Amino acid sequence: SLLDSGYKEMSFPRAAAEAGGMARHGLHIWPRGSHMLMGLANLDGSFTGTIYMLNQAGDATLADDASAGASFDHVEAQGVASAAAFLEAHYATALPLLGGVEAAARQLAENPRGILGTVRARQWAVGGKAVLVGDAAHAIVPFFGQGMNCGFEDVHELVRLLDEHAAPAVASPAGYAAAFAAFEAARKPNADAIADMALENYVEMQSSTADPQFRLCKAVENALENSPLGARFRSRYAMVCYGGAGNVTYANAQALGRVQWEIVLELAKGVSSAEEAAAQLDVAQAERLLAERLEPLQKELQVDLATVSHAA
Repeated sequence: SLLDSGYKEMSFPRAAAEAGGMARHGLHIWPRGSHMLMGLANLDGSFTGTIYMLNQAGDATLADDASAGASFDHVEAQGVASAAAFLEAHYATALPLLGGVEAAARQLAENPRGILGTVRARQWAVGGKAVLVGDAAHAIVPFFGQGMNCGFEDVHELVRLLDEHAAPAVASPAGYAAAFAAFEAARKPNADAIADMALENYVEMQSSTADPQFRLCKAVENALENSPLGARFRSRYAMVCYGGAGNVTYANAQALGRVQWEIVLELAKGVSSAEEAAAQLDVAQAERLLAERLEPLQKELQVDLATVSHAA
């Protein structure tokens, strides 16, 4: 299914990015509710920018949104001058980094538009004859950066199951059918989980990151993960991006993440600001909540958080 939004690439030239002090180690986001601009560093010092926006203004309810009416259809129909006015109204702080309003407006008005969508194939395998892998079975939106990795995991699991059920010396139609069926059963729940989480991240990036309360909760989550309790709590992001071993699958990360966010919300009640999260984190309360709510689920899912590491 396709999203109501699309995207266009917009370049942050190296000279402009360096003059503006764009940090190369971070993801840069300008969240605007119904649209957003983001920038990712390239090896040559430039940044690849992407603007995400509704294709048509009527695609979603924009009531009470300061950006009401913003859409690619409108910007493209009105041309470069309209694009310039839109960028000056909503992305004034980004314009110097994009090389100025004229260059940015031309990119917004004239660059090709991409589509965003999710594929959820209901059936992956046909007996022992064929099986879908990767995007053919489960294409996802790019907001968790896991599309290619999910495909690699497919291949790893399929090879393992082929060795188990249909090794070359004993391969048979029944063996292939067993391998393909086991592959679909193992991978589809994980593909569905990362598809859901990628869509949730789109909402977070586009609108939630502008919410002070959300940023406070993320600061609490970071403080907890970097506290002495960090071995017992890893953020959903860390589990998704650095997990895999220790049964830290996408599906398990999703299940644990729901419980963890409830814990974070509870802990955030005692923190006055994002800047004070580490100092004001109630470690005793956190330890109690982890023991009561999270660790029973970790045990049930047979998850080993020790395998989740940021180390290369």
